[in-house]
Amino acid sequence: MTNSRTEDAQPGLTDWTVVWAATLAGIAVALQMGKAAATLPLMRAEFGASISLLANYVALISVVAALFGILFGSVTHYLGARRAGLIGLALVTLGSAVGAETSGVSVLITSRLIEAIGFALTITAMPAIIQPVTRACDRSFAMGLWSIWLPAGFAVMMAVSYFLLDSIGWRGLFRLCALLPALAALFLLGATRTQIVARVQPAQATFRAVFRRDVLLTVGIFIGFAAANLVVTAFLPTILIDRFAMTASSGAAVSFIGAVSLGLVAILTGWVVQQGACLRPLYLASLAGMILCAAILLLAGAGLSVSIAAAIGFFMLAGIPPSLVWLSIPILARSPSEVPVLSGLLFQGAGIGQLLGPIMAGWVVQASGGWAMAFWVVAIPCAAAIALTVLLSPTLSGRHDG
Repeated sequence: MTNSRTEDAQPGLTDWTVVWAATLAGIAVALQMGKAAATLPLMRAEFGASISLLANYVALISVVAALFGILFGSVTHYLGARRAGLIGLALVTLGSAVGAETSGVSVLITSRLIEAIGFALTITAMPAIIQPVTRACDRSFAMGLWSIWLPAGFAVMMAVSYFLLDSIGWRGLFRLCALLPALAALFLLGATRTQIVARVQPAQATFRAVFRRDVLLTVGIFIGFAAANLVVTAFLPTILIDRFAMTASSGAAVSFIGAVSLGLVAILTGWVVQQGACLRPLYLASLAGMILCAAILLLAGAGLSVSIAAAIGFFMLAGIPPSLVWLSIPILARSPSEVPVLSGLLFQGAGIGQLLGPIMAGWVVQASGGWAMAFWVVAIPCAAAIALTVLLSPTLSGRHDG
């Protein structure tokens, strides 16, 4: 049983090529989430499937994460991060390629399950690939860079869909989403070809060991954040269309700007923590700010310009908590062998939140007939995350990494 490069790199320069290869691998698999939203109307028209059935297709990645995240972290620990990441990218490539050629919804759902398994392996493996190739003084920034994988993947897919979907159709977009993970796998394979292999402790021991106070609090914070975040970020175009009769393209443009802003703030957060900032104040400020921006967007009856500003502000603040969560992995880990298991546990928390938030928002919007009540689906999970943040160790910071 082996794990790739489980010992920290010897003193020297951080291998930024590996960091970028891992980040691009994350972005490549995140395209699979973006493509589902972009192509749903076209697939529905072609197959004549119900919206509820296709919603299962869209949600399958989050379902797998919510149910089996830590299991995939343990599998990654067993296989080794490099091997698990490459297998994950290969499965994502296979799933998207199969989906592109399908003639029925059942095969489409099966292809999505293949993608979901590959997605989980890739996301749990990349932090374990990044940690050993970074110096302690660079690690928080590197993990902050890694944390842009999801917003960057969404932003890229929005841009690609805007320019290419009409010309290449949903099948062409699926083929593109099969090609890019394959290219990312080749880049990762080359960048990590000199990785050291070392013996590690049994996976079961690591599995039990990660259930510690600050780890569980961080998972809870991630659940609350993810639930609240998707209410605004996933539904923003619909909110703007319903409230201000914006066009779909204009609503998507606002979301694109927001996603780019989120990614930039995530990188900045990594740098701030690298300077020694404590995590707890950053969590508290960002979560409280998200509640305020959601109130302006959903409750205040503000005009279009103010609502757009509040929405973009929400996106920017939403770049902070996931960056803090991902960069806290090497801070929370007591040994390099815990990193993939911690990644899986945090990934599972994100999946749980991503399932709960949109479902609860859908219920309250349908019951109330408007978006105002959706504010509470943002405020309550954020408030719960704030309460958990208060219990975090106040000394958790980038200075403790390494």
